Amino acid sequence: MKRDVIIFAGALFDSKLWTNRQQIATRLAERGHRVFYVEPRHFWLTMLLGQFPGSGSRLHWLFRSHWPYEVRKNLWVISQFNVMPWSREVHWISLLNHWLNAPTVHFHAFIKGFKEPAILIYDTEAAQYMGRFPKSKIVYDCVDDHRVQAGVNRNPERVEAEEVLIARVADAISVTTEILYERFSKLNKNVVLIPNAADINLFKNFAGLEPADLKNIPHPRIGTVGALDIYKVDFEMLLRVAKKHTEWQFVMVGPVESVGSREKGAGCRGLEKLSNVHFLGAKKTVDVPAYVHNFDVAIIPYVKSDYNDASFPLKFWEFMVSGKPVVASNLPTLSKYQYLFSLTRNEEEFEKGIITALQENEKNNVPRIAEAVLHDWGKRVDAIEKLLL
Repeated sequence: MKRDVIIFAGALFDSKLWTNRQQIATRLAERGHRVFYVEPRHFWLTMLLGQFPGSGSRLHWLFRSHWPYEVRKNLWVISQFNVMPWSREVHWISLLNHWLNAPTVHFHAFIKGFKEPAILIYDTEAAQYMGRFPKSKIVYDCVDDHRVQAGVNRNPERVEAEEVLIARVADAISVTTEILYERFSKLNKNVVLIPNAADINLFKNFAGLEPADLKNIPHPRIGTVGALDIYKVDFEMLLRVAKKHTEWQFVMVGPVESVGSREKGAGCRGLEKLSNVHFLGAKKTVDVPAYVHNFDVAIIPYVKSDYNDASFPLKFWEFMVSGKPVVASNLPTLSKYQYLFSLTRNEEEFEKGIITALQENEKNNVPRIAEAVLHDWGKRVDAIEKLLL
């Protein structure tokens, strides 16, 4: 059975780092479902004149805010915009911005034949759309604790109210961690735990060349990939460890974002001055495995926070299926797998974890890879698909 699906995504389709939103959308489209991918609202002036968060062009985004664009077979993307800023903080501004976007989104969905589609939600602002699809099946795929996600443009109380509204009307809720399962089980009777996944084939079978910007960086390489957000990454711990171990080369692959800080890159400033720390910037998804396979140790250096307590990073399975020894910090949701990697709680444990990982025998790769191959995106899509049908 094929189903029309509208995804309120919470991320630009062509953002530098793909997450659940794009992975689920593209795979549903590949399976023959028609997918209408609705991007989140962004302040138009910031998008056109400021820091553009996507990998496409500003004009492309502007065009998509008026007319959906077919990015691949069965998959259309439409953008939204905020005509006024502070939409996350001020209720009446949020309503105004919604009223300016909703008719366009609803009109184009209707003329493309999405009359009674299934609704898959990632963006909590989609709560404002709930009344427009009264006959649709609604699934909320909650992959993070959005209430506590740090940032300068999110009102925690409003986000929580939006989530409660969505949870009460949703036919099903899928979550990625136990802590999210416990929370939403109090709001909805149909909550399913579906852990995060990875593109197993992309990372497991890499046999390409070493990236040019890695060649002049000596070993041992202690590396990570992903958004370098101050609300996720423990930059202070990394700074102290990097200063202490000048023989280690820390490789940081990913965009330095402003989420969680009013000053872009504030958390990286001390690290950028060290000769053994290398910021290589964002890479295309298909190029990331080349970097991971050329690390000696893969790290997920997260800070202790309510957000990270409920987080299951996508990079975890990517690192594991690549066979690399992994050292992570402050991610209790990964504790069930700590027989396969080093899960640490503080700087001392993190440092010791890297020392131990550098001494590992390659035979230790076998159980990591064996477990990781069980967590391919296809299986997560199977579970989401069942909820939507």
